[in-house]
Amino acid sequence: MRNHNGLAFPIEEYERRLLALRNRMVENEIDVLLVTTPENNCYVTGYESPGHFRFQGVLIPLDGEPVAIPRQLEDSGVQAYSWVEIRRPYQDVDDPMAIIADTLHEFGWYNKRIGYEKDCWFFTATQQERLFSQADTATWIDCSGIVEQGRIIKSDLEIDLMRQASRASEQSLQAGIDATKAGATENEIAAEMHYRLIKAGSEWTAIAPFVASGYRGAIGHATWSGREIQQGDVVMLEVAGCKRRYHSALMRSGFVGDPTPDIVQAEKIVLEAFEEMLKVMKAGVPASEPHNVAAEVFKQAGVTQASRSAYSIGIALSPDWGEGHIISMQPDDQQILRPNMTFHLLPWIQIEGQGGISVSETIRITEDGCEFLTDFSRRMFVIS
Repeated sequence: MRNHNGLAFPIEEYERRLLALRNRMVENEIDVLLVTTPENNCYVTGYESPGHFRFQGVLIPLDGEPVAIPRQLEDSGVQAYSWVEIRRPYQDVDDPMAIIADTLHEFGWYNKRIGYEKDCWFFTATQQERLFSQADTATWIDCSGIVEQGRIIKSDLEIDLMRQASRASEQSLQAGIDATKAGATENEIAAEMHYRLIKAGSEWTAIAPFVASGYRGAIGHATWSGREIQQGDVVMLEVAGCKRRYHSALMRSGFVGDPTPDIVQAEKIVLEAFEEMLKVMKAGVPASEPHNVAAEVFKQAGVTQASRSAYSIGIALSPDWGEGHIISMQPDDQQILRPNMTFHLLPWIQIEGQGGISVSETIRITEDGCEFLTDFSRRMFVIS
């Protein structure tokens, strides 16, 4: 391991992660693990880049030094941000699968049991087929999720970065609220949110802030389009600050003018669902339980909940700032909540033709409840 000042954490944090991962490799009878998911690569090695639209991988043996397989352009980033000492970069004219196969022969791994992440957006089926045909003496075993098992519970150092990201989220959201008024455009609001987010210390985020007014707020993941804010509009704002790839998200709804009775009722339902979730959320309960109590509130009110009630959040690169594929609060997720799991908690309602109503926070699970990493007034903001 190569220790240097560019690492996001002390080298001991990476040693802990690597040791735990290798223990899981032993449990899965894996000799070498090929990590290709950008967030997993970042978690294990520290390497980060928006350039993961091209193949980036790292081979991790049970013993000895890992070997990074970056694009040549990205090799400088591996040196700057990661502790990995051995690299085998490929040129744009090269087939990175051939480089991996050559590396397996170079280090004597060509006939080993090699784990890979089959369920990875950035390791395509055609790449996998080419690799398996070029390294057909190895035994390839799907180990999707093996790195995520370490990511799901954050260390205190990771939580600290998320707290820092939370301060940027709060300032950005406040800037968006301050910029909201009749006659302003969604673009102007988004510009103020971006400016404050970055000035508050956030690094580049996995997703840009969401800014949607009027009927557009009921469109999933709608963001700024130049629409001019009108009197009587619902305005949806959502943002996530980022520090060293760790995100904390925050969402609020607002109204320009006097809220209509159905909007007031929708806010009441969402806030009740939020509070009911807090009552049952703690270490030891299944992830489905907070969702189910929120769903019951929506059911009794005769409305349909827009989505899952919460999703894991932490390390993120585009195109998502969440870790919901690891664990989400939804009906079928029976994973048990444990201390230092972190979630974006977001019960919300879509009202077709009018907008979306939500209150959200990024939280940390504790033994007897949860800690708010973000902390913002949990009421709809009203612009007179």
